Formats: sequence, structure tokens, C-alpha cells
Amino acid sequence: MEGITVTKTSMKKPAMSDLKKELRTTTIKFQKACVQLNLLNKQLSDIAKRMKLAKASGDRRTAYNLQLRASVTEGIRAAFYEYVYMRAEDVTMLRREVKYSNWRKPEVEEVEDSDSEDEEGEEEMA
Repeated sequence: MEGITVTKTSMKKPAMSDLKKELRTTTIKFQKACVQLNLLNKQLSDIAKRMKLAKASGDRRTAYNLQLRASVTEGIRAAFYEYVYMRAEDVTMLRREVKYSNWRKPEVEEVEDSDSEDEEGEEEMA
């Protein structure tokens, strides 16, 4: 009869230290992207103020140039929003993996019992 022994889980997924390192780098990227996003929002706000002043003073050339600059800045900001959203999902997923990595089920290996071999040997001798 074969016995069953339980051993530690083999690490098919990345090791805990690798997960933590990836979480740290992804978090840093996320934070830096958030800072850039805030700077872009401030830049758009400043462009809008300058465009309002240019329109009020009747300077159509400056207003048009600022409108073009605002359009480009909005496109860049939209790309950053998408990037920040993706990094936020990555950070959430990695935090969950790090938190629950200790909860993995142990692997089960089948091992022959030494007692069963002795019994079979005794039966053959009799």
C-alpha cells in the first residue's frame, strides 16, 4: 500500500522576493506617472488661462497657437491616464499576489511506505 506525504510547494510562480521587487518597481513607475499627470493637468490649466487672456485681448494668433498646444497636451495627458490606469491594475494584482502567496496549497507526492514492503516480503517467505 502506498502512503502519501506532503511537501512544501514548488515555486512555479516567481519567488516572493521577485514579486516584492516587481511590486516595488511598478509602484515607483505608478507614482512617477501620477506626478507627470499632475504636471500635465497644471500645464493645461495654465494654457487655458493664457488662451482666455489672448481671446479677451483679441490676439487670435496667440489664441490659435495656444489652442493647438492644449490639444497636443490633452492627447499626452490621455496617454498618461491610460498608462497610470494600467500600472494601478498591476500594483493591485501584485499586492494581492504578495499577500496571498503564503496561502498556496502544498504539493502532494505519493511515496511508497516502507512498512508495506516488509509485509510483502514476509508473505513471500511464508
